[in-house]
Amino acid sequence: MEKMHFTRMDQGTDEDFQILKQVHEHTLKELPDRLFGLLRDLGNDTAYNITRRDHCLQSATRALRDGKDEEYVVVALLHDACETLGPFNHGEVIAAILKPFISRDNYWMLAQHGLF
Repeated sequence: MEKMHFTRMDQGTDEDFQILKQVHEHTLKELPDRLFGLLRDLGNDTAYNITRRDHCLQSATRALRDGKDEEYVVVALLHDACETLGPFNHGEVIAAILKPFISRDNYWMLAQHGLF
């Protein structure tokens, strides 16, 4: 992949920003796999009666059985996905990652997850 040549954004050329766009598109394409990798890693936690991965799966299953929409089910599935990255603010971390893709209500629910 080509490299960008600027050190400050105001020095970037159209060609640089085309490369940056490609980088962002590639990163976005990989995001689901990265998030599911975080979720998979929660399965290594044996300190609880069930793993945090299984807890996330249970949450999503309950949301699905309750008739929630697809976005809500995905939010339920991923609500603890960032616990290994930010154990004290994991709800805020996953909320920030998903913010461009989810509703305001679901964003709030994730961001405030630590309260409930």
